[in-house]
Amino acid sequence: MQDELERRLDNMESLLLRLTEKVSILEGELKAQGKRYLTACPLCKREFDLLVNHYSIGLFDNLVHVKCPGCNKSMPLVDRGDGGIRVVLD
Repeated sequence: MQDELERRLDNMESLLLRLTEKVSILEGELKAQGKRYLTACPLCKREFDLLVNHYSIGLFDNLVHVKCPGCNKSMPLVDRGDGGIRVVLD
């Protein structure tokens, strides 16, 4: 009985270690995905999230522009080609 409990405990510990590693990998991927839409204003250097500030996005000359929440500088967005977007910095 003691051996069976020790074996099950060892099995659970190894499963917990594998799950911990997988969670760490997923956390890293989630942070990387979240940073896809972060940018910094070239004027005031304030970092902001393009998705959170979606209220300030407008269409002009077939380009999407976003305004910095700090200094209200208008900047166009372009497709990076990998599914992400980037701000065109002057």
